Amino acid sequence: MKIAITGRPGIGKTTACMKVYSALKDRLSVKGFITAEIREGGVRSGFTIKELHTDFSRVLARREDGFPRVGKYRVYLDSLDEISERIERYMDADLIIIDEVGLMELKSRAFVNAVSMLIDSGSNLLFTVHYRSSHHLAERIRREFDLITLTEESRNRIVQDVVIKFDS
Repeated sequence: MKIAITGRPGIGKTTACMKVYSALKDRLSVKGFITAEIREGGVRSGFTIKELHTDFSRVLARREDGFPRVGKYRVYLDSLDEISERIERYMDADLIIIDEVGLMELKSRAFVNAVSMLIDSGSNLLFTVHYRSSHHLAERIRREFDLITLTEESRNRIVQDVVIKFDS
């Protein structure tokens, strides 16, 4: 089963992934990562990649000079390369969660290749995907996955529905 969650920034895609993980982690082998904000003085200054099933964490992007860039943020390709190597070891899991296939992550060829391998693997997948990216991988996910658009009204029900689908 392949499910992708999309929606506007801040709608709760990462929170939905965390809730699905919390609901299933004691019954299934669940591996993957989330992308979380770095906040300093109440202001978002960057993003981290945090594995769900370990304490592995790396800075994904920071508000600073350098390339490649997405908006105000410099993207750390070395962090994406590291997580890409780790993705290849997720294959033994009952469910793999990838939050997010977004503009920053898609800057890394290694990340694109690792996620493409997951899609081809037949594994159970829960991804979040940027709502308007025209990158070929984001478009493939929207085409091949059961695509769910998260809204404020639907987010609690959608989490319950996703848990039921993967738990059955």
